Amino acid sequence: MKNKERFLILLAILMLAGIRTYGQCTPDPNCEDNDDIPGQFCPLDLPDGALNVEYDETVTVIPPANFEISGFNVTILYIQIDSVLDLPPGIDFFPNEDTLYPGTAYCIQLTGTPTQVWEDTLDVYISATADVFGTPTKAQVVDDTSLMIRINETVGIAPKAGSEFRVYQNVPNPFSELTRLDYYMPFRGEIELIVYNLQGVQVHYESDLVSPGEHSFGFDGGGLPPGTYIYRVKNHLSSLSGKLVKSR
Repeated sequence: MKNKERFLILLAILMLAGIRTYGQCTPDPNCEDNDDIPGQFCPLDLPDGALNVEYDETVTVIPPANFEISGFNVTILYIQIDSVLDLPPGIDFFPNEDTLYPGTAYCIQLTGTPTQVWEDTLDVYISATADVFGTPTKAQVVDDTSLMIRINETVGIAPKAGSEFRVYQNVPNPFSELTRLDYYMPFRGEIELIVYNLQGVQVHYESDLVSPGEHSFGFDGGGLPPGTYIYRVKNHLSSLSGKLVKSR
């Protein structure tokens, strides 16, 4: 039997059985765990893709060693990735291992040909097996990441920039003191940056009058406690929001 025929039969069996094939990705050796925020994703800013152009990128994952549930800090024994939601249509995910252990770097291959213009952060659903008072217990956890994936109509952002208000993921993220928010303003006008904590309390406000083109906010969060914050960048016509993660 020809190799091609064997491959097609194997692929059909996998599809019928619902078995996920593993990615051939390699974890980034420079990705390091963060002591202040257990676990890590690298990179935090995925390269932009283009409509109907093959996309193939790797996300390195270091599972956390513990997490808090109902006020208790529990030890994670291992995790398994159930699904990755908010991926652009046409792109799928392929982890390089079925079971992920804390303190070890793994990777997820994001690959496919996107069929729709897209911009969203990824939600990773995992089954975590944890040590709860000496008993291995499994629970599903949603890791609401700050990983942004963006698919443009064409390669690069310039063709669309003339008519669309855009805000890009802050860099670095997580950050300890300073981070930068880039945005594109399609017309002359006032632009505002408002930052809230997760309780909805405003912790920062600034505004500027800018001309059409690319600009940025330099946000100093050195006086804020570690945690996740929501930012909103708005002009008189629309607003866009995202997340800031302060590590320490």
